Amino acid sequence: MFTNRPEDLLLHGAAIPEHLPGEPVRPIPSAPVFVFKLALRVVTTLLMLIATAGLWPLYLLGVLIWGWTPNVPRMSQFGRYVRLLLTVNPPAPGLSGLARAWILLSLAQRLAMRPVLGLAWHLDELLYGAALRQNPVVAPLIEISAARSGSTQLARYIEDDPRLAAPSTLQFFFPYLWLWRLVAATLGRVITKERVSQKIEAMIPPEFHQRHEGDLFRTDTFDAVIFVLHLNAYAPFLGPDVMAEDFSFGALAPQNRALWEEDFITIFDAIGRKTLCYAGPGPDGHPRRLFIKGHFLCAAEALERRYPDARFLTMIRDPAPRLQSGVNFLRANPGEPMLGQVPWPWLGAALAVSEAEYCRIEQAWFTRRGGARRTVLRFSEYVRDLESAMRKVYGECLDQDELPPHVPRAHPPRERTNYLLNRSLAQVGVDEAKLNERLADYIAWCRGEAPPQG
Repeated sequence: MFTNRPEDLLLHGAAIPEHLPGEPVRPIPSAPVFVFKLALRVVTTLLMLIATAGLWPLYLLGVLIWGWTPNVPRMSQFGRYVRLLLTVNPPAPGLSGLARAWILLSLAQRLAMRPVLGLAWHLDELLYGAALRQNPVVAPLIEISAARSGSTQLARYIEDDPRLAAPSTLQFFFPYLWLWRLVAATLGRVITKERVSQKIEAMIPPEFHQRHEGDLFRTDTFDAVIFVLHLNAYAPFLGPDVMAEDFSFGALAPQNRALWEEDFITIFDAIGRKTLCYAGPGPDGHPRRLFIKGHFLCAAEALERRYPDARFLTMIRDPAPRLQSGVNFLRANPGEPMLGQVPWPWLGAALAVSEAEYCRIEQAWFTRRGGARRTVLRFSEYVRDLESAMRKVYGECLDQDELPPHVPRAHPPRERTNYLLNRSLAQVGVDEAKLNERLADYIAWCRGEAPPQG
């Protein structure tokens, strides 16, 4: 649970404007337009519920045969979010009745899709169950790093190793082996990856692209599987308290324990097996090793129990610049157009708490003696000397002293100025001095220094 309180890390008294000069403005529709679209959504939601009602018996039969499908939200999560919509009272600017109704209809649509997605999951069991059981996840390399720590770029360097297999962003958004093979044999023959990437990139706001160079056909943050397939993506719109609990990767709130320690582990193992099965053996003829990257520190204990032979890797970075980048990144996220952008004060309050907890738990877990092998990279050293950092990764995580030729020895140049969204921590209400004081031991760890005395 959380040991930090928002008021301990926040500035007080200063107003936080929603828009500063030069920042992109993405307003929600006017009330009449919103009501019209809401009425249309009522109709489409009812049609979806009616169209999928007949699939429930078949889906439940599949559950009896193959078990629960972790790619759909539990009924307890549906119930909790409905209760929150009826009772939550977030701080200014609050949550309007129209926004609550829109989210409620979104939940109903997710409920309608539950048997469809469940059957899609069961189809893999029907078609490939035996093959998947013959492709166990052995000694996976698991990169668990805080958000905005440089972990995605590091993951891209690692996944290029042909002896590894890492699920792409598309694969963990659509975790169905039958679909991967079907698309590869049909659409994949006529539509290039470059064309798909160009289409998707054209839909992404420029402020988001500045903060995250996504690639649907390469690996990325695996936690997205939880936020896309379950209901946690709605948490930021319900206020900073809900966001701090349900959009957090470090501390576990009681209502999220089953999600991360059971459903997530099942999804992790299933997608891992599907990835290995789809990739086939490595160039040396031996089975590939699974590599997955994310922020899922709250599942680290459960992953270690499931895979005692795993290698765990993290990249640590001073929390203040990381948090500042994270707040701007989430604000830039495309999100839900009808709900608008998450207010700056909510982002600052929620992330100050959840990320401070993440730092505390990360330091304790990655410095613990015994158990699985853990490797820690410092962001400053990674930026300054990539070759030495990658030698450490290969030596400690892949048992190889020499770097393969494909591993870069220097970072490619990257543009990191002229952000459309680039607020300081003070501009989102976070007291950087208090944050640094609270995390003094962690900051010393990030810098390779002795912890401060007293």
